[in-house]
Amino acid sequence: MALVTIAILLVLLVLPVLGQPITAHSPDSSKPNNMQNSMQNSMQNSSVVGIQSFYILFAEQIESPQWDQGKICQNAGRGPQGKECVDPTKYKNGIFITSPGGITKEHIDKVKQSVTGSKIVAYWDFRDMPLNPGVKECPFCGDWIMGTKPGRNCSTTYKCGSSAFLKSLRALPGINDMVLHNITDRQVPEMIESYPGLAKYVWTERLTTTLSNFLSKWVLDTGFDGLYLDGYMQPSKLSFDVPPNESWDLDGDGKGDSADTIATSYFAWAPAFVASVRAKLGKDAIILANSAGSISDPSLSGITIEMESCTGKAGVPHCANALSGQHLSAVSAGIVPHSVLWLTHAEAMPPVEQCKVVSALQATYPWAQVGTDFFDGSQVVC
Repeated sequence: MALVTIAILLVLLVLPVLGQPITAHSPDSSKPNNMQNSMQNSMQNSSVVGIQSFYILFAEQIESPQWDQGKICQNAGRGPQGKECVDPTKYKNGIFITSPGGITKEHIDKVKQSVTGSKIVAYWDFRDMPLNPGVKECPFCGDWIMGTKPGRNCSTTYKCGSSAFLKSLRALPGINDMVLHNITDRQVPEMIESYPGLAKYVWTERLTTTLSNFLSKWVLDTGFDGLYLDGYMQPSKLSFDVPPNESWDLDGDGKGDSADTIATSYFAWAPAFVASVRAKLGKDAIILANSAGSISDPSLSGITIEMESCTGKAGVPHCANALSGQHLSAVSAGIVPHSVLWLTHAEAMPPVEQCKVVSALQATYPWAQVGTDFFDGSQVVC
């Protein structure tokens, strides 16, 4: 029986990294075998996980009858995914990443009354923005906050429609000029669509000041506990290439900008935006980055990464670098560290195995929560 147990543990530890590597860090990255031993010991002892996080909560889910029945259901119980539900009390003392559209102080109070010790952070896409529908320069824009990707849109996963948040965002002076435009042989410059239904942007000085002021005020006024930055990524994961024979305008001046100019602007102002938000929200705020790897920004509370990227020969040191590097950055800045290990699709790794692996990871990284990614349809819960 002992040999069988050891064999199972070895299989788990050498599982290949599945999907895009979104990695993390251990206290001693120079000794990855220490982490492997720690994981082996933890999996032998228990697969009970610690604190858990949830992605992503919408206002209509909180308002729905299902919430009062002790359930968070996809699309508030409507549509093809409406019967996919989870108990919100599983996230006691955990973090709810929440779409700001339609959310009020009353929604936040209701969640906190229902789920003891929970924290509510507002979602923000670090690279794509939900701008005004009906304008010539954005033919793909509409009244949706999370885009229109197949299987993750307002007919399958959340409710479309305007909100106070979207109206205020879209009313910011000059906001349409602050996103990337394709100006190649066009009488009317056109915004660039990278994620379906959203306008692509790159950080500039003007955009940094505008969004730092707007988002910080919205977070504070609404009563959020912080901000989740989806796509504030490991630099090597980013590309700023302009397609051949196209001209892109970064800052609304009507002139084309080179890939180098666009990259220089991003790396100058993306961390400046995070630092500015931190200064406005204070050290107690939770600021997380869905980082796709190592970022180690002292303005962040932590990062979120896919748990399966922490397995296998390559995953162990990657996980070590990302999680512990960010942990040291936060602690050195006097910020309480928080990170999240996202569970993945059941077809990629059986849920029971996922929970065993992530339990071991939490033993090594006790500041990391276990995350349910409800939005992408994985919905594994430990």
